[in-house]
Amino acid sequence: MRNSTDCLKDVVLVAGLVFATALLAHAQGGPMEGKTAEQVYKNIKVLNGTPADQLVESMHLIRGALGVDCEFCHDETDRAADSQKPKETARNMMRMMMDINKNSFNGEQVVTCYTCHRGSTDPINTVILPAPEQMEESKVALPSIDQIITKYVEALGGEQAIRKVTSRVITGTQFIPTGPGGAIPVPAMIERDEKAPNMAVNTYRTPTYTISDGFDGTKAWTQDQRGRVAEPAALDQMRLKRDADFYFPVNLKQEYPQMQVRGVEMVNGHAAYVVIARPQGDSAERLYFDTQSGLLVRKWNVVPTPLGNSPYQVDYDEYQDTGSGVKFPYLISMNPASPRSVPSTTATFRVTKVQDNAPLDNSKFAKPEPKAAAAQ
Repeated sequence: MRNSTDCLKDVVLVAGLVFATALLAHAQGGPMEGKTAEQVYKNIKVLNGTPADQLVESMHLIRGALGVDCEFCHDETDRAADSQKPKETARNMMRMMMDINKNSFNGEQVVTCYTCHRGSTDPINTVILPAPEQMEESKVALPSIDQIITKYVEALGGEQAIRKVTSRVITGTQFIPTGPGGAIPVPAMIERDEKAPNMAVNTYRTPTYTISDGFDGTKAWTQDQRGRVAEPAALDQMRLKRDADFYFPVNLKQEYPQMQVRGVEMVNGHAAYVVIARPQGDSAERLYFDTQSGLLVRKWNVVPTPLGNSPYQVDYDEYQDTGSGVKFPYLISMNPASPRSVPSTTATFRVTKVQDNAPLDNSKFAKPEPKAAAAQ
């Protein structure tokens, strides 16, 4: 059993390129699948019964909500120890939050740590003056879902041009998040290979090691620097399958059976239509389409935890023609750096080359066999 409590000790979470918000699989998905927090970690006193693979993200939310690091509550050398006074306070706060949601909101997760703390250990309980003025919402005529999707597909080059491309090799650079909570960036060269209808593989080469992950058309997999191979948790499997759809732009209504235009928000200085998109069996996502160009400029979703939803967004910018009449974003920014990194991290993937209709054998996407060194 690993030495940890409601917050984890030095969990290494390596992530890399995220295209169309492909959730990078985390190695803990396999051995933690189906286990509760107390079956994997020591000294769990509040989050008993919580799925073990949600515990890291729960602690990340506390970090972000209070603006602290793990050592605020935990002993640096022994995370299971109860030597820090704020640790017991945090447990009492979690109990209070859960009681409020249970007794006042029928068990729905309405109140979270962030509801009060907003990045501070001492919640503000007095109005800050001057109080903000009330602004009347402007009424904007919103287009239909079909109009937004049609404009998006046309902005990319049109459905005919999109379907003429059956494979793609994307290369670029990124600082990938490693270390506890993904807070240590490591430079990497990245190659993403994609093939219709739904196969993808990412390879991340750093100065000292290589890691990879992929979707073989049926299942997602990961391989770490020691050659160990794992399959991510069920939630990530579902999302990776959706994101591996090679013709995602023209299949939006199939991927999201329920879609609704919610309004207009600003994304990096540009007005964008906000679309609430609900996939089958998963929580709703938000898709942001530039009101002028029609291009997808942001995708937002959450990783659920017992302490609230952990948000994750990917921004797409600098769309360029790849040479086949189809546009592709050459600048992809992730916040946080991966779906399971601490909220304060960021990562930017800079594309250097896109090769459409590259020859790719199906075997390239197959789940690899574990290397012999991994068993040592």
